[in-house]
Amino acid sequence: MRKKILICGGGTGGHIYPALAIIEYIKDSYPLDELLFIGTERGLGRKLIPQSGVNYKTVKSRGLILDGSISRKILNIIKFFYSLALGFLQSFKIVLKFKPDIILGMGGYICAPVLLAGIFMGRKITLHEQNYIPGRLNSFFSRFARYIFISFSDTDKYLKVKKNKIIFTGNPVRKAVGQSKNIKPEFEKWGLEKGRFTIVAFGGSLGAEKINNTVINLYNYFKDNDKIQILLICGSRFYNQLVKSEKNIIESKGKFILKIFPYISEMQEIYRISNVIISRAGANTISEIIECNIPAILIPYPYAVANHQFYNADFLARKGKAILIEDKDLNEEKIIKIIELLIKDDRKRYKEMKNIEIRDVKTNSAEIIASKLMEN
Repeated sequence: MRKKILICGGGTGGHIYPALAIIEYIKDSYPLDELLFIGTERGLGRKLIPQSGVNYKTVKSRGLILDGSISRKILNIIKFFYSLALGFLQSFKIVLKFKPDIILGMGGYICAPVLLAGIFMGRKITLHEQNYIPGRLNSFFSRFARYIFISFSDTDKYLKVKKNKIIFTGNPVRKAVGQSKNIKPEFEKWGLEKGRFTIVAFGGSLGAEKINNTVINLYNYFKDNDKIQILLICGSRFYNQLVKSEKNIIESKGKFILKIFPYISEMQEIYRISNVIISRAGANTISEIIECNIPAILIPYPYAVANHQFYNADFLARKGKAILIEDKDLNEEKIIKIIELLIKDDRKRYKEMKNIEIRDVKTNSAEIIASKLMEN
């Protein structure tokens, strides 16, 4: 039976990439079904969702920020409810016209007006929670949802709903990333050399200044090392300044290789050449490095809502697949010690981490979610 599915989600990679994985699976397995995506006016979704062949619409939305003085808090609350009301009316019109059989919320404040409109109009709603600790939005709407899809098996204990609503699906990973092991590694394409211990560092889709600076500061220590190389994806907003301030390092002809890129869309190729990842601990990153079996050094973003990135990273650290460093403790000395630990004694510690299997994960996440969306 032909279905109409409305998906909504925030504009960051953590919401968009899992949504794309689900869209890919639905389009491959249920080609006659109709899909519509409601997202933010800015962010990755505005570009990537239409590229996948799905119609993309936006509605008014904003997060609830309660920082600052009392007057500022009151102003932010007023702005939040004004935006929510306007977004609800816009979502109502879209839902009325599209008539979805089911709505899937992928997280982010954009989902609030869409899910409210869906509930008001009697549409079935489902949620996907990417993080170990559920966000405020999913925690609130879970009571109205038909299903809540979770990425970590332990997340169910944080949701106060009937257990038959909760389905452990894992976090969907794009097909290209899942097939990265079949890609021929191309070190030369990225200015790297085959055979070196390759470290890839990034701070999420927007970059992270503290990670950038720490990685750059590794150069002086490793500048005479011809066994290690680093590829830094610094984020477009930091790239021009880094190129200007670190020109001598970038153009250096020394033994150590350090390459800097603003953004790389072909992450499946980057994962294929990576021995170790240094990154934040967003849910999408966690899922992709598990899928690609890459040991990691994780620095959770300290201002994430409910500190959820810490719990994402802690999950992998407890399994022995990652080393967790809190942002306040991050410096080049710590990273140097970890790198040296990983490569000493013929990479013994690295090989131990590489060989650890994460068993309580799902590799067919998009399939599980799609099958539930297709239920009558």
